[in-house]
Amino acid sequence: MLMRIVLVAGLSLSCVTAQAELTCEHLGAIAQTTIDLRNQGNTLNALLAEARRDGKNKYTEQELVLIGNLIRHSYDSTLSPAEVLEACKRDTKSAPPR
Repeated sequence: MLMRIVLVAGLSLSCVTAQAELTCEHLGAIAQTTIDLRNQGNTLNALLAEARRDGKNKYTEQELVLIGNLIRHSYDSTLSPAEVLEACKRDTKSAPPR
């Protein structure tokens, strides 16, 4: 349980820095899609490679790292899509205005 709290906290802090391009809804959708694709038999490495390939022209390197971490934690069920969405929204509310 402590590991899950640490992961949610780390992901949350990343959400605040990535909010310009990635919304909380995007992150929740990535988490859900990861689970769906995993359940269809896709490997973690395939999902990570596809995310990097598809995102290299859309996102910053920091955002790609966040997406990769999100995919890893969603793939192994460390974080659920609901937890991702909740943590991101909580941190977005508490973030100072830019």
